[in-house]
Amino acid sequence: MKTLGIVLAAVLLVTCAPKKPVATGIPLELAVARKNAIRDVTYDLHFDIPAERSDSIGGEITIQFSWTGKPFDLQLDFQPEGKQVHFLSVNGERHEVIYENEHLLLHAGDLKAPTNSITLHFTAGEAALNRNDDYLYTLFVPSRASTCFPVFDQPDLKATFRLTLTIPSAWKALSNGKEESVTAEGDRKTIRFAATRPTSPYQFAFTAGNFRSATDPVSGMTMLYRETDSAKVSRNVSRIFELHRESLEWLKQYTGIPYPFDKFDFALMPAFQFGGMEHPGAIFYRESSLFLEPSATINEELRRASLIAHETAHMWFGNLVTMQWFNDVWLKEVFANFMAAKMVSPSFPAVDHDLRFLMAHYPSAYEIDRSAGAHPIQQPLDNLRNAGSVYGAIIYQKAPIMMRNLEAWMGPDNFQQGLRDYLRDFSYGNATWDDLVAKLSPYAKEDLGLWNQAWIKTGGMPEIDITRSEDGKYFLQITNDSLQTAWPQAVVYRIQSKYIDKLQTVTFRTSNRALLSKWVEPGIVFTPNYDGRGYGYFHADTEVLQATWRTEKAAVTRAAVWMTLWESFLREPISPISFSQEIMEAIAREKDPLLLEYLTDKLDRVFWQFLTPADRSLMAQGIEDKLLERLTVERDNSCKRALFSVFRSLASSPDGVSTLKRLWTKEITLGMELNERDYIQLAYALALRQAEGSERILDEQLSRLSNPDRKAEFSFVRSALAADPAARDAFFASLKDKKNRAREPWVLEAVRYLHHPLRSETSERYLPESLELLGEIQRTGDIFFPKGWLDATLGYYRTPTAAAAVRTYLDQHKDLRQDLRNKLMQSSDMLFRAAHRHEKFPEATSH
Repeated sequence: MKTLGIVLAAVLLVTCAPKKPVATGIPLELAVARKNAIRDVTYDLHFDIPAERSDSIGGEITIQFSWTGKPFDLQLDFQPEGKQVHFLSVNGERHEVIYENEHLLLHAGDLKAPTNSITLHFTAGEAALNRNDDYLYTLFVPSRASTCFPVFDQPDLKATFRLTLTIPSAWKALSNGKEESVTAEGDRKTIRFAATRPTSPYQFAFTAGNFRSATDPVSGMTMLYRETDSAKVSRNVSRIFELHRESLEWLKQYTGIPYPFDKFDFALMPAFQFGGMEHPGAIFYRESSLFLEPSATINEELRRASLIAHETAHMWFGNLVTMQWFNDVWLKEVFANFMAAKMVSPSFPAVDHDLRFLMAHYPSAYEIDRSAGAHPIQQPLDNLRNAGSVYGAIIYQKAPIMMRNLEAWMGPDNFQQGLRDYLRDFSYGNATWDDLVAKLSPYAKEDLGLWNQAWIKTGGMPEIDITRSEDGKYFLQITNDSLQTAWPQAVVYRIQSKYIDKLQTVTFRTSNRALLSKWVEPGIVFTPNYDGRGYGYFHADTEVLQATWRTEKAAVTRAAVWMTLWESFLREPISPISFSQEIMEAIAREKDPLLLEYLTDKLDRVFWQFLTPADRSLMAQGIEDKLLERLTVERDNSCKRALFSVFRSLASSPDGVSTLKRLWTKEITLGMELNERDYIQLAYALALRQAEGSERILDEQLSRLSNPDRKAEFSFVRSALAADPAARDAFFASLKDKKNRAREPWVLEAVRYLHHPLRSETSERYLPESLELLGEIQRTGDIFFPKGWLDATLGYYRTPTAAAAVRTYLDQHKDLRQDLRNKLMQSSDMLFRAAHRHEKFPEATSH
């Protein structure tokens, strides 16, 4: 097939002859220089997309911009090879292509003030095109637009994009701009989209392919999707549109700014790498995140509503006002999550939203901050090629905790007014955290400088203990030796004795020491973080905590207590056997589905990573029986689902495996409505346990599937579950080829099975090569893939030899970038704790 820009009258010479060395990626120095010299950027793009996935995609682009200041040789970002550019003209004159280290070089002498026009014909790079047999979609965050087409690929060079797509006539397409015209010619059609509002390159997007569509009769918004189950679509579509409308209206009211872009549509992708991506006017979602089953739990419904609210909030926080550089990427994510938590509350009046916030943010943030890979919310970034590594739980989960505390510190009305000023003054532009602080400060009662230093620029979390003064008074003391600053926050303790029972709020302001109680009577006891809003590791008497969760009526307090117990378990000589028994007792009692899901998650972690294989064998039957006992009588669907999920994960006794098989064959249901995904996961679980007839089960499960995307996913993951170690070896070897890692959600699920504790004896030898792939995965994968790869690989290992493999890698790679080292230390934190538990606390592994 002939594509645009391939057939030319002359062949251009591609050379590499700049006078000054050109750095790979987009260094901060280059970005600053370009921002100071370039204004009013526009891109007019045309892609010719063939029906056949193997055929290349031709492209044409005209870039116009104003040039100010002293002329210099200008670098245009394009990561594919220079030979993929077939034609270049600058201000109407044809030039040879000069290319080095992912940049096209434009000589200063060829540029002029005030305006310039550059036209290029090229073959599109495909690293971020996510091509499938009958559809594709772009994903350009953080600086991957330049993997596809020539562009100034930095967030503070916002531009107007005008896109034209030529595609097969049966396909549908979606982009940021409105569809202006469609011209048909034979089996092809050309769609012209309207120019966008000012948009950062990472926010530009399009998708095209064999999609179905639905349009909201109320708002006119359109949804593209690939789901073939019409009943599933009809069950969900109205609620999906409703949640988007509610989010848009809430944000308009809160910010005082109407929806700031020209249209609002979205597309659902079967194997999308993230939950969603906030392209203005064209949000992309993972399809399974929005199309829920009839048996969906309250947690699943909340997650869907929160995801939609999160991506919609980005239209204001991230798109209308965008961070200047990706060291402040957390600035858009914190508001998306923080606002989402506010937005979903009215739609779920029966949910304890303080508990929901606690469950959604604190565990994930603590997971990072307790590790040796802890880092500040705001991280240094010298080159956009490394921007993906700044993403993680700290910006998504810890930052909203900070922002909620800041809102309480300032007062909700003052906080809201500061945000309105920020959005108004930086509309369609870029801003930094310091710009936001400047807008909030006039409304703050106290200086935000100390707050900024502790919460934003300091990594880790405070450790808070109780000390006594010489006159017997009790004080709270932040005890971290490494913490060089005070940590402003308010924490609540319950104080009990024979004569008193009260809640005491203690506020840290400019000191790491604060008065807790003047009472000096004997027998006084303290329960920390009683309302769950404090952030840190709270030293506490475990017997007091255990008594509290058994008697406390407020779910948010029980949850806060359990989080403190979990942190204590990870640091203190507490027996995994006794702790798992404690969790089982709580599971038998707990009625709140949000907290029950947390408890079942911790049971799963202790069972597979902290119990020895011998202890697992001894305890499995008893745990399974207790879970089944509650499952059979539980009436709440959300609680039942949490119990079923952990039973499916833990069942390992002969009776447990038999129950899994009877569920898969539909002999029993345990009073549940099992869905297609449930049966897929049951088939995976049986194959993992090498149950009798597991190959036949996998064959039959594949035959049950009708959706082609789910069939392809099942076939891929199945390779990791092969009973033959040689077949698993071959599957692991195949992952060294980046094309076999293209569908990242599938890869991560398969790798989790490959390294499951039931396979660890044969899979541990994959660890050195898995770690060696880290650098390549960071370069070729999307932003969450490196951490996902490490989590899936290291997730449940517990042996000293596995820990030694990580340490050996670190010793052999002393030049490993700090951001990747942090990711590795975060993902291996539980491995190190499990591997060293016996040598640290030998008595804690005994009965």
